[in-house]
Amino acid sequence: MAIPQHDRKYYTVGICAMLLVVLLLGMRSMQTVKAVLADKVPLVEQEVQHPQLVKEELKGVTSRDSLVAAAVLDSSLRDPFFGAVSKHDPRSPVKAPRQAARLVEPLLTALIFDNVNPTVQISVGSERSDWLRAGDQFRGWQVAEIDANSVKVKKGDREIVLH
Repeated sequence: MAIPQHDRKYYTVGICAMLLVVLLLGMRSMQTVKAVLADKVPLVEQEVQHPQLVKEELKGVTSRDSLVAAAVLDSSLRDPFFGAVSKHDPRSPVKAPRQAARLVEPLLTALIFDNVNPTVQISVGSERSDWLRAGDQFRGWQVAEIDANSVKVKKGDREIVLH
């Protein structure tokens, strides 16, 4: 498709303008990176030793980078690239662990018995299993044996027969 002569001028101007914007953004990014990486000592160590010095050095960068601005204004903010800082005071008493949840026994939902491939469906609490065969597990309960009228399930040392 040929571009008409009068539109070619606008096309060329548009391409030049986009290249100029990309060039300016690249230079701006390069200046920001150089300003942040100018010192050999990491910013974290500087902040601990001389917090005011860091704030003065980063004033130019804070106008262009919101993450640096947030860190300079409030050093208590957590670092967005790492996990939250633990606020646990080691001198505070440790809370006792919660009591173990009461063991919820499974219920037999469905049983399809044949001599070739018997399957069952059980529910534990409000959750229902898919179709299970002997040896399959659901929520820690293992289907041990499937009979015509019952299913034997095990969890640890505990064994229950479901009807």
